[in-house]
Amino acid sequence: MGLLVFLIVGAIAGWLAGVVVKGGGFGLLGDIVVGIVGGLIAGWL
Repeated sequence: MGLLVFLIVGAIAGWLAGVVVKGGGFGLLGDIVVGIVGGLIAGWL
């Protein structure tokens, strides 16, 4: 259950980062993937 929460929060954070920072990022899918990876790393730490 905790892993699923990290994935969802990471995806939302990646999407929000893409919305806030216009002209940068990796595109919608890339931002979501980076957010998920960041969420997983944060959960692991």
